[in-house]
Amino acid sequence: MKLFVALLCVALATVTGVSAQLSLRELAEIVEEYRVQFDDLHEDKDGFVRLARNLIRAELKGLNEATLENLANARNEIDDIMTETREEIAAAILLPNANEQCLLGLVETVLAEGRQAGEGMSSCAADKILIKEGLGDEFRQLTNTLQRISQAAAEYSVYSFAIHNSITDPEDHAEWLEQNYNNQVAFWNDVARPEAQEDLDNLEINRPQLVEENRVCLNGVIARLNTAMQNVRVQINLC
Repeated sequence: MKLFVALLCVALATVTGVSAQLSLRELAEIVEEYRVQFDDLHEDKDGFVRLARNLIRAELKGLNEATLENLANARNEIDDIMTETREEIAAAILLPNANEQCLLGLVETVLAEGRQAGEGMSSCAADKILIKEGLGDEFRQLTNTLQRISQAAAEYSVYSFAIHNSITDPEDHAEWLEQNYNNQVAFWNDVARPEAQEDLDNLEINRPQLVEENRVCLNGVIARLNTAMQNVRVQINLC
């Protein structure tokens, strides 16, 4: 409160002989009252921003970990399929009258299909990486915007002295504080916070879907590899 009284005293020193309906003491009390309310609003906003950032980090981390788990499971399954096929080729080479050249050609086919499966896995991962990075950028912009809104609330009381002549029109100063505080509360409660909360809820809701899409994509890669290896097994018998 001392800061605002000091500001009012400076203003009084520069303007004399002007009467006002509100006394300087009354205006100082009003300004202090709104300073406290703006500070409380600032703390509420800051608390939500901190919560939002923690939730966003947790959701993006969860998406990343689930995607990596999908990739690891797919990689293991692909390795098992290819190992089994190579072992069948190796066993066939040891058989009497085996066409070694034919079977070695199948080894090259297996390697080529393995490379194609790896590219398929990379494509599945790249899609989710782009989504994750896009979400990260989007929510960083969201929280930064909320942070600026929060910081503005903490500065309104001091800023009000820069745009009002507290001596000649203290009522206008007080009315401006009341109007802007009410506008800030309404905007925060009715617009900014609900929309931000909706975005956070959607991120939480959509994460399992994104993980499932990644798993389905990888299953498609595995299915194509299985089909290719079945064709190789048919060729083994012909060799």
